[in-house]
Amino acid sequence: MNRTSLPHLVTLLLLCLPSTVQAEPVSLHLLGRSQVGQYHLAPSVRETQWLTSKKKLVLGTSAPDYAPFDISTGSDFYEGISADYAGLLSQLLKIELSVYRYTSRAEAITALKKGEIDLLATANAFEQQEPELMFSTTYAVDTPLLITRIDRPKASASTALRLAMLDHYQPPDRVRKVYPEAELQLYESTLGALSAVTFGQADAYLGDVISTHNLINKNYLNTVYLKELARLETQGFGFAVHEDNPLLLKLINASLALIPPSESNAILSRWGVSIMADTQAQPLKFTAAEQQWIEQNPRLNVVVTDDFLPFTFFDDHGQFSGLAADILNRISVSTGLEFDVMSSSSVSVMTDSVKDGDADLIAAMTPSSSRLNDLRFTKPYLSTPYVLITRLQLQGPVTLDQLKGKRVAVIPDSSLATYLHEFHPEVEIIPANNSAQALTMLAQGKVEGAINALISARYLIRQQYADQLQISSTVGKTPAQFSLAMDKSAHSLYSILSKALARISPEDMDDMTHRWSSAVVLDNYLAKSHLASLLRITATAGGVLFVAIVWIVYLRQLIRRRSRAERALSDQLAFMRALIDGTPHPIYVRDRQGRLLICNEGYLQTVGLARETLIGKTLLELPFNPRQQHDSFHADYQKVMREGRPLMRDRTLVMKNGSELTIYHWILPYRASDETVVGIIGGWIDISERQQLLEQLQEAKTNADQANSAKSDFLTTMSHEIRTPLNAIVGMLELATKKAEQGMADAASIGLASHAAHGLLELIGDILDVAQIESGHMSINQQRTHLMTLVESTARVFEAMAQQKGLLMSFDLDPKINTDVLIDPLRFRQVLSNLLSNAIKFTDRGQVRLSVRAKTGEDIGRLKICVLVEDTGIGISTADQLNLFRPFTQVNHSHKQPGGSGLGLMICRQLCALMGGALTLTSSVGKGTQVKLSLGIVTVLEQNTAPAPTELSARQMRPLKILVVDDYLPNRRLLAQQLEYLGHAAIEAQEGTQALQLWRAQRFDLIMTDCAMPLMNGYELTQSIRAEETTRSLQPILIVGFTANAEAGETARCLAAGMNDCLFKPISLHNLEARLASADLTPIDVSDELTPSETHKLIDLEGLERLSHGDANALKHLLEPLISSLEDDMTALLQVFTKHDLPGMSDVAHRVKSGARIVKATQLVQCCENLEEACLTCEWNQLARHVDELYEAMAQVLEVIEMYRV
Repeated sequence: MNRTSLPHLVTLLLLCLPSTVQAEPVSLHLLGRSQVGQYHLAPSVRETQWLTSKKKLVLGTSAPDYAPFDISTGSDFYEGISADYAGLLSQLLKIELSVYRYTSRAEAITALKKGEIDLLATANAFEQQEPELMFSTTYAVDTPLLITRIDRPKASASTALRLAMLDHYQPPDRVRKVYPEAELQLYESTLGALSAVTFGQADAYLGDVISTHNLINKNYLNTVYLKELARLETQGFGFAVHEDNPLLLKLINASLALIPPSESNAILSRWGVSIMADTQAQPLKFTAAEQQWIEQNPRLNVVVTDDFLPFTFFDDHGQFSGLAADILNRISVSTGLEFDVMSSSSVSVMTDSVKDGDADLIAAMTPSSSRLNDLRFTKPYLSTPYVLITRLQLQGPVTLDQLKGKRVAVIPDSSLATYLHEFHPEVEIIPANNSAQALTMLAQGKVEGAINALISARYLIRQQYADQLQISSTVGKTPAQFSLAMDKSAHSLYSILSKALARISPEDMDDMTHRWSSAVVLDNYLAKSHLASLLRITATAGGVLFVAIVWIVYLRQLIRRRSRAERALSDQLAFMRALIDGTPHPIYVRDRQGRLLICNEGYLQTVGLARETLIGKTLLELPFNPRQQHDSFHADYQKVMREGRPLMRDRTLVMKNGSELTIYHWILPYRASDETVVGIIGGWIDISERQQLLEQLQEAKTNADQANSAKSDFLTTMSHEIRTPLNAIVGMLELATKKAEQGMADAASIGLASHAAHGLLELIGDILDVAQIESGHMSINQQRTHLMTLVESTARVFEAMAQQKGLLMSFDLDPKINTDVLIDPLRFRQVLSNLLSNAIKFTDRGQVRLSVRAKTGEDIGRLKICVLVEDTGIGISTADQLNLFRPFTQVNHSHKQPGGSGLGLMICRQLCALMGGALTLTSSVGKGTQVKLSLGIVTVLEQNTAPAPTELSARQMRPLKILVVDDYLPNRRLLAQQLEYLGHAAIEAQEGTQALQLWRAQRFDLIMTDCAMPLMNGYELTQSIRAEETTRSLQPILIVGFTANAEAGETARCLAAGMNDCLFKPISLHNLEARLASADLTPIDVSDELTPSETHKLIDLEGLERLSHGDANALKHLLEPLISSLEDDMTALLQVFTKHDLPGMSDVAHRVKSGARIVKATQLVQCCENLEEACLTCEWNQLARHVDELYEAMAQVLEVIEMYRV
């Protein structure tokens, strides 16, 4: 490596260091290279429990690296000396150890204080200044050294200087105290601090011996040397833990104590730490005489040859360098001796200088028998072979044997000269003052060969004679051994130097030798000797450079124009790429063979494969899609390229996941400059949604046509079904009228008309039920009902019908149904009546059997019943069974008594579903039919006390005075006559205002009013009466609505208006008498008016009634805020839903839920919770449904609560 390039390398390294800094700690993998051997840790019970609960230890380190202790830059692994010891700790403690690297040492220390890490590696005196930390025993020495440049004056390296140091090596205050005159410069990395010394930005570097030794050797910093040991007291490197963690510190110390010295030495050796670096903390031990000699002779004169590369030479700045210079620096550090270097031109002059006392020491010399007479040599510090150097020529001599009678340049008095006299006496020895002169004589042709040490010969040939001389062979059996030489009488100096050399380990010596073997050394005198050549080369280079500059300027203009063109092309390509990729629809380009060349992101997303998988492949090579689709697409590509015309068509595209898309696919040919078709450009537009809309439109049209056809069929069927009984009614009444004019009473005709009228009423009821079912307004009104009584009373009605047809009707009722249950008795009776009616209607002989079975379910209080109606009738074919439950569908047979609208079974199945049950049918033609009703119902406890007799029941034996209100005269007159027939007095009023005046003028026991009337309808009449009753403190009168509107919500509407009950037109005398005698019509206080059965399902005001102590007015006051709040919340719910405000909808639901719990509106509470959950999970597809459900539930609860405000 050229020395002039070193500053650029170090600068580059320094620039790279900040890039590793990160804001957050980086997790690293521990790479410990040591393994636990035959030693184990036996922790106490408490320590074992602590380790078990801890599960993992976290080790902290910091950036940049502190080699060789902490190494992590450039990888995800943490290694080094500290990492090896950490790995041994992990193995001995049997616990996982994680590593976090922080951006600075300060952050790592803060993390340890905060408990983010458990221990900190490579802690020394810097961390010991933190009072909150504790420290383990050390695992490596920390010997501070001062490093300075070789060219620095020989003054003290610690005073009046710029001192560079790593910012977290030693406490700055302690360093300033020891070196008060120094200017302390702090750096973030050791390389930055040492480089500052190397390039003159600082005078000395303060660092520990291990990292400094590693840094100098690894980076080949030959311009610095170890000046002296720093005067700082240190304890070494170890682990730091928080003061609150003494148990961990105890475990660490115990583990470190188990690691044998052999393992510690192996770790140091593994990371290139020599024995010198590790034992530097221990000073050399000198005898009293040796110590006295050093004190008397602190400075020694060293003589060297100035061109003995690479042992001794002076660089272009006149500074002494070389391998011998490094060895003298090491000796200076370990002994304290200072060396003044003297230059000499020959080996003999150096020897004379020592003998004459002008010099104390020769830095590099090989011992020989003649030299041993005057000089004393230390142990050799380098051995290298002697080699023969010859001129670079073909067929030239390469051995000493080939140089017989030839001249060979050799340094006199060397061991090699003795060897030549003894083994090659025929060779003529030409003396040379030094190695450089010997090679110069060979190059100039004064000798035919030269003998020199290998390491020196390589340097000189490489620098001066690369194209002239060569190393031909080794010489002799004994290598050249370079030592320090001194006067034979210098016993103390010899002893001191021998100890100092012994301190240098073989590894350390190999590092120095390797460094100087690899370094490129340019001497000042070499530049002078080649000055003329350099001038010629410079002139030639200048001319070439001028021509090159002119050519470069021309090329730069061409490059600039080319760059502009390339930039314009790149911009155009970028625009085309953005245009293609920005298009949401898939676009692709294929070549003549169908291979994919280009595609956009839309194509990749639709296909679902990576670009690398598709580019360069045809459709036939893809790992998915049906083969038929491949062939179809590929054939279209070939057709377009063959005909040169675009192709557009709708087609189905099968995706990788099996889904299908309907696409509008277009393929265009693209041509080269010669109009030849070279490929195709294709793409498609996903029209799946449009296709779905078309299909939905067609389906809607089909449904509309079917609905229109169904409407026509319905009108036709209803026309027939209605006209049939009307014909009987009109005809029979006409006959009865004619006979009455003749004085004859035709009871049979009137009876037939009545029978037809009831059939017509049943048909109209079925039609209304179908309408309610289809609109979703059909509701179930569960009431306490005695199940056995309900079944028996329904079945007994059909016994007479069965007897008339000569059929046997049998019953099999399970005793378990002899209990009270919650069921809609009207709908249950409707279903059972229809099933029994059909069984009797379509059975000519045999029997009809009703079976009811019950069993207790898994849930307490529930009963599962099975109602089975069997007959031995005509039966139903399999084909007819498929359509049997459709509206207006009847079995296609020739039974002699067909009839009915075909709505019965359809209504029965829907009613069963509403009640939570199921209706199934099995039948065989000619064998009979079996219909099964399965239903789960809730049982209720029987009431032990009979209800208190009502006021009306007490009065029902006497005639009542009843006000009949109806705007339709026939209905009004009919009801009045029915009441008079039952023994009551009826007063008629044709509309509400007249009825109100009559009520004010007379006293009535009961008011029966139509609901829909002009001027004042029944609801307004009731509200007016209730208002006056409250104002005048009158006893509330019983008001019953009597309406032809049989909708499900009509009863609740009447009750909400203040009526006590609601009856539906038409009503028979029997039913009218039963309802008048019913306790349901008991007069009650308006404030305590009866609520409908739906109210019990929606709300429960028992708690509020207890709170108001039965006071109706107090109860109204309690309900007023709730009503107002519900009305406001209904408006607010619609507003936030319109704005898609999820938090707003959740707040409204939560607010409504609070009020709903007050009145125990469980259904409303459930709707609120459903909406809240949908808001949390952002289920937009469910939100609309939950909002509708909540709004409807709020409206229902509000309608029921409003009843209590009357």
